[in-house]
Amino acid sequence: MGDRIDPLAFGKKLSDSVFEFYKLKTVQLEVVFIHGLVQGKCEDAYWKTWARDGIPENLWPRAWLPKEFPSARVLALSYDASIKRTATDGRMDLFVLGENLIQEMVDFGRIGQNGVPVVFVCHGFGGLVAKQIVVSGNKSQFSQNQKVQNLLQNIDAFCFYSTPHHGSHLAKSPLYHSGGAKAPLLGNFEVLDEETCRLNQEFEQFKHPSWHFHVVAESHEIPKYREMVVPEGSSRYGNATHMTLNASYVDICKPRSEKDSSYQCLTMRLQEVLDRNVVSLPLAIESLALESLVRFQEQEESVKGMLQGSRIVGLIGMGGSGKTTLAKVVYKSICSGFERSSYLDDVKSKGTLDEVLVTLIRQFGIKNRKTGGEALLSDFQDSKERYLKGLKAFVKEHKVLVVVDDVGSEENFDYLLSCMDFIDGREDSRMIVTCREWQLLRKHAPLVGKYEPLVGKYEMKLLNVSGLDIELFSRHVYKGVKSGLQRREFLEEYLSLDASGTLIGDFESVFKDTVDACAGLPLSLEVMGSCIGGYLRDCEVSSRECLELWRGALQKLRAAEALDGAEAGNERLWKSLRVSYDDLGPSLREKFLDVACFFCGSLRYDYHSLLRIWGGRPSDRVDLKNLQDRCLFKINKEDGVVTMHDQLRDMGRSIVQGDQRSPEYMTRVWTDKDVRNVLLRNGSRATVGLSLGDLNKTSTSQLMRASKRTKIMIPIECPTLRLFDLREVQGYICKTIVVEDSASMQWICLRDGNIRTVPTFVWECINLHALDLHGCRFLELSELVGNLVKLLELNLSYCHYLRSLPLSIGNLVNLSSLNLCRCWSLTSLPPSIGNLVKLSSLDLYECGSLTSLPPSIGNLVNLSSLLLSWCTKLTSLPPSIGNLVKLSRLDLLECGSLTSLPPSIGNLVNLSSLDLLECGSLTSLPPSIGNLVNLSSLDLYECGSLTSLPPSIGNLVNLSSLDLYECGSLTSLPPSIGNLVNLSSLDLRECGSLTSLPPSIGNLVNLSSLLLSWCKKLTSLPPSIGNLVNLSSLDLGRCESLTSLPESIGNLVNLSSLDLRVCKALTSLPESIGNLVNLSSLNLSECESLTSLPESIGNLVNLRILGYKA
Repeated sequence: MGDRIDPLAFGKKLSDSVFEFYKLKTVQLEVVFIHGLVQGKCEDAYWKTWARDGIPENLWPRAWLPKEFPSARVLALSYDASIKRTATDGRMDLFVLGENLIQEMVDFGRIGQNGVPVVFVCHGFGGLVAKQIVVSGNKSQFSQNQKVQNLLQNIDAFCFYSTPHHGSHLAKSPLYHSGGAKAPLLGNFEVLDEETCRLNQEFEQFKHPSWHFHVVAESHEIPKYREMVVPEGSSRYGNATHMTLNASYVDICKPRSEKDSSYQCLTMRLQEVLDRNVVSLPLAIESLALESLVRFQEQEESVKGMLQGSRIVGLIGMGGSGKTTLAKVVYKSICSGFERSSYLDDVKSKGTLDEVLVTLIRQFGIKNRKTGGEALLSDFQDSKERYLKGLKAFVKEHKVLVVVDDVGSEENFDYLLSCMDFIDGREDSRMIVTCREWQLLRKHAPLVGKYEPLVGKYEMKLLNVSGLDIELFSRHVYKGVKSGLQRREFLEEYLSLDASGTLIGDFESVFKDTVDACAGLPLSLEVMGSCIGGYLRDCEVSSRECLELWRGALQKLRAAEALDGAEAGNERLWKSLRVSYDDLGPSLREKFLDVACFFCGSLRYDYHSLLRIWGGRPSDRVDLKNLQDRCLFKINKEDGVVTMHDQLRDMGRSIVQGDQRSPEYMTRVWTDKDVRNVLLRNGSRATVGLSLGDLNKTSTSQLMRASKRTKIMIPIECPTLRLFDLREVQGYICKTIVVEDSASMQWICLRDGNIRTVPTFVWECINLHALDLHGCRFLELSELVGNLVKLLELNLSYCHYLRSLPLSIGNLVNLSSLNLCRCWSLTSLPPSIGNLVKLSSLDLYECGSLTSLPPSIGNLVNLSSLLLSWCTKLTSLPPSIGNLVKLSRLDLLECGSLTSLPPSIGNLVNLSSLDLLECGSLTSLPPSIGNLVNLSSLDLYECGSLTSLPPSIGNLVNLSSLDLYECGSLTSLPPSIGNLVNLSSLDLRECGSLTSLPPSIGNLVNLSSLLLSWCKKLTSLPPSIGNLVNLSSLDLGRCESLTSLPESIGNLVNLSSLDLRVCKALTSLPESIGNLVNLSSLNLSECESLTSLPESIGNLVNLRILGYKA
């Protein structure tokens, strides 16, 4: 990971005001600690503020934080924080302090210059200092200082520990300040101080909307002062998260252990910062199949070796040779060694290179300086010069890795290089480029310096060189079978079904010849293998017919090769792939071309949405499965999104463009030139799919002029038009379009269009199957939506301004999916929603203004998924919810106003998951909850008002996970808990009112994890605990009232971890502890009453970790 560079116990001094506690070579986060005011000398305050008992070993920002966040750079600021003014101390005012600190931070500490998020952790007055740093950085003298602007841009969060945002009465108390002149900073500590009020106002003016704020408040008085230093009212800040701890002003930032809330609160927030900012691997890379990693292992090492000497490596090979997969494998292997990395997927297929650059800027973490949010395409185009200036500065200062997949042309490559200024960037940055021709990169290959070329060439090795072609082909023909012996056994069993065993040699011969004809191209091997493998699995085809079909496919493949001549490599590949395409029936061909032309670029849908677009018939489901089995597209396991290899996509588009040379005869039209021609001709009788998503400004202007010249709308006469993509098309263009004949229309997409009214023609498409209005800006939906009675999917997600749905929504009786996710202004659903009796999915996630559901919701008898998480104003569910007998998933996470569940909830007998996490107002569960016999997961995390569980909870015999973490009002568990015999995980951490466990707990024989830490009132464990023979982890940390463990604890022979830290009342361990032969970790730290260990402790031969301090 790199070497630590903080040799001093108190950190490395970078300047008078900046100290570095910890740093690695690769940094993903910068954490800056700022101390508060002190009564004496302040030279050591930068570290003593955080060190318990003033001991360097207890300096937790240096001792603990790096272990949990090894990629974090940890620093501290030091300043004249004395409350008394003397000849040497307490001389500086807040304004000058802010100016000095920000300059030392950026110039000497290089804080905020690494392109990573910056987090301020502030104690007391240190929070006001952090505010002043921000205010100073926004003053005119720093407006042109790039380093200061970098710092402001990279700030992500503030964690305030007892910060007096509104002052403290203690500032004027003689107990706090006795004798001598007051320092200027102490005046800022006073209530209603004029300078502090000014600071707060200016900070509100300059803070970014994307910044996050967290408050940790004290609750104990300091005996010396007989009051709290910072009362709760003064510590609160706006909408910041707020947590009041059981600690004083001094102790709040000096946790005694890593389990202390003050420490865990910070680590939780730091993890959130990383989750927001650290770019994860693209999904396509994260989900790389193991076979890909193994297949490319040798080539991966070769490319990595070339990257040692060349700053840019080009992976050169014909389409389908595996360039993209190899680039992903190498990227996944080395990206962690760079400060920032970016994977630019399929560059040549993007509408503009601006889209590619926005992806690069986002993945580098470069933010919009005005809003602090992510860069948007529209914002980039408006401020292109400023963004490119920032991008070049970033690449110059940071070690970056960039993969440019399928760059497409020499012009694209040159443009991206110049926009990044990559050649003049850091010499340890690297780039991988995939392309089909070396000529695209060749001019950059001359020697740089004395020895190394700038661009290295790596030619892809085909699989027939390594012998892996047979293995890959076999995997797809025989569905997983790889070895020769397994193939022969499979064929023998297959041929035995109709006594054709003599054909085995013929099958093996055709198999080998087909592998050879694929010439080692992975994509050809996959597609051809899946094609002929399909004949094997066709029950209506005899073995002899199957053999003839194999031979026919081989003949077509050889014929495709013979036609090649001197054509480009991609044409050769397409002809081999077309063998599989030609084998498709008419319906399968149409669906393949639909996906190739419209649904595998920047717009992609999941499997179920595509089914609905095509009509949702059983035959459509069969067609999708057939295309998947033939490897003509794939379905992502994580999110169900349909993807297609770029070569298959290009082949499909080539078929469409090659079969009909003129746009007016093309079945699918998507390029700017062809779309413009079709629109200016007022349509085409052949067109079944039309996309306006790539219209450029010139074409848009031409269309507008044509509309104004004729003084009419732009008519589109396409009687066979099924698919109409108006994604991101401006509202004024949409208004000019009239569809003359819409009888065939199945799908209309208006995603992310700047439209305030849905175009009229949409409501005339009465046979429409799917309407995508994601991200539109209208306030209401027209009553005319009720005309679309054949609609199967309506997507209104991210329509932030939508306030209500019309009553006519109830006319959509065939609707299967309704997505209202993040419709923040939606206050209610109309009663007619209950007419949607075929609805299977209703998504209301984060509809923050929604207060209730109509009773008619109970009529949705086919609903299987109801998502209501983050509906923070939802107070109750209607009793009719119990009619949703097919519901399998109900999410109510963070419904903070929900006080109860209706008794009818027990009717949801098919429910498998119930998420009630952080429903803080929920006081009880109805007894009928016990009827949910198919429930496998029940999450009640942080339901702080929940006082008890009903006895019927014991009926949930299929429950495997029960989470009751931080249910602070829960006093006991019902005896029936012992009936949950399939429970494997029980989380009772921080159930501070829980006094005991019922004896029946011993019946949970499948329990593997029992977490009871911070159950401070728990005095003992029942003897039956020894029955939990499958228990591997038992956490009793900080059970401060626990006095002993039962002898039966020795029966837990599978226990590997036992945590008893800070069990202050524990006086002894039973002798039976020595029976825990599989115990590897035993934590007894800070067990103050434990004076000795039993002799049997020596029997724990597998113990690796023993934390014990007598």
